Amino acid sequence: MKILCCDTSNRTCCSGLYEDGKELSYEISFEKKTHSETFMPLVMRVCGKAGHDLSDTDAFAVTVGPGSFTGIRIGLAAVKGMALASGAGVIPVSSLKALALSVENVASDPSDTVIVPCFDARNDRVFAAAYSEETGEALVADNAYYNKDLVRCLEQIPDSSSKNYIIVGDGADVIRRVLFFTDRADYAPGAMILPKGIMRAADGVDPVNGASVTAAYCAATRAERYENDKQ
Repeated sequence: MKILCCDTSNRTCCSGLYEDGKELSYEISFEKKTHSETFMPLVMRVCGKAGHDLSDTDAFAVTVGPGSFTGIRIGLAAVKGMALASGAGVIPVSSLKALALSVENVASDPSDTVIVPCFDARNDRVFAAAYSEETGEALVADNAYYNKDLVRCLEQIPDSSSKNYIIVGDGADVIRRVLFFTDRADYAPGAMILPKGIMRAADGVDPVNGASVTAAYCAATRAERYENDKQ
């Protein structure tokens, strides 16, 4: 089964092609141009490196958020279009879970480690979650949190004070300022979503019709806030 993994949910964007779990090609873009300019050329380069035609894709795995509202919309629109043209299904993936699964932990015991992926949402807020590294279980659900509220959620994890924490993503420093209940935390603010993380998050998930896939913003959009302010 050939799966094309795609992410445009944050500052970087990436794509990777996998066949039966084996990586055929991938690319990550650090360009400062908008994803609407860079993403599709990147996808075509990834396919070209592997000698792959989009029409031969069995499924598209795409991050649906949370993250940049505009970035998420760009990726979803592009993937839905490619899926419609090729007849392939779509596997929606949490961008936070994809980030957590992009990380390779070499410093602590997975059974005692909590991965905390987080994106900076400004004003002491983050899009964040927490996962058991050993089981992949979500210990704190994907959502938008004030940094202090997220730390309270982490404190409620069973045996929280004895866990090791790996805080990854560009929201890591926002969490660092208030994470006082433990000194067993490592921070990786430069961590980013990799195609392999998307593939790992998509593992075992059945593709669905692309038309049914929606964004998971985890916060109100500007248009929604405007409508609420009018009421």
